Amino acid sequence: MPTRKPLDLNLLRVFMVVYRTRSFTQAAQELDLTQSSVSNAISRFRAWVGESLFNRVGRGIEPTSVAREMYRKFEQPMADIETVLLGFEHFDPTSSQRRFYVYANESVIEALQSGVQALLQNADIEVIFRESPPQEDELYRDILLERVAVAIDIKPAQQSLLSSKLLFTETLVCIVSLQHPRIQGVISHEQYFEEKHVFLNLRRFNLTAGDLFTEGVLPRRKMYSEQSSLLSMFATVGKSEAIGIAPLRYASQYAEMFGLQILPMPLKTRPIDLYMVWSSKYTQNPSHQWLRRLLLNASANTVNKKALNLASS
Repeated sequence: MPTRKPLDLNLLRVFMVVYRTRSFTQAAQELDLTQSSVSNAISRFRAWVGESLFNRVGRGIEPTSVAREMYRKFEQPMADIETVLLGFEHFDPTSSQRRFYVYANESVIEALQSGVQALLQNADIEVIFRESPPQEDELYRDILLERVAVAIDIKPAQQSLLSSKLLFTETLVCIVSLQHPRIQGVISHEQYFEEKHVFLNLRRFNLTAGDLFTEGVLPRRKMYSEQSSLLSMFATVGKSEAIGIAPLRYASQYAEMFGLQILPMPLKTRPIDLYMVWSSKYTQNPSHQWLRRLLLNASANTVNKKALNLASS
């Protein structure tokens, strides 16, 4: 009886990435291969397994029950192997040349960028901030595809392949035009829900920012408009009778420019905890550890003791 050839473990790696991305094209990008090479690897792996692994569904692919079971069993062992291997990388911030991309929203970029650049003096390393996508699925996908090294987000990681750590904390406030005819100096609970709101185009788990950071289930708010950035929200609120919510530090910087009142929230809210989120396989990687320490140090002027204590644990 002929002996079965040993499995080429490269085929298993291709399978894992195709399963996760549900796309030969995205898998090819992540693996730095051609799409035909990925397709050929999956065909060879299917022949070795002896079972169908993926079905075409519309323009995409869906894993079979066999593929789902294989991925479930291999996910953690493969992640552990990558973590061990990546931990051996040599990295010296005084001599290494690297470029890191970091996702963050505009208020976080404004808070961290100057501090990061100051810490990078005399180093041949770039840290480039990019605006975060509004949906968490895209944000998580880009981390796993290694399009960004770290994302700074309003929620900790929600996937097994991702890790997270608190970076710093903000306070939520209500913003209202200085010329508002009904609200001056204070806003009541009733007024908050009677007035129209300017929403920020940010969703996590199908919840708006306002719903994420308030206690309990809120009545439906009346929408005046939805804006893609905090600055456009500030401009809209300053020129209308609509109200909005924003981080205290960022709103304070622009209140005079846009003619805004900054008022305490008239309902119970949670702090805005901002987390570094990264691919778990890079947790022990020297360059990624250095990047996360850099971001923590750059946030020293805006963090609270809670974030510092957790980050050093």
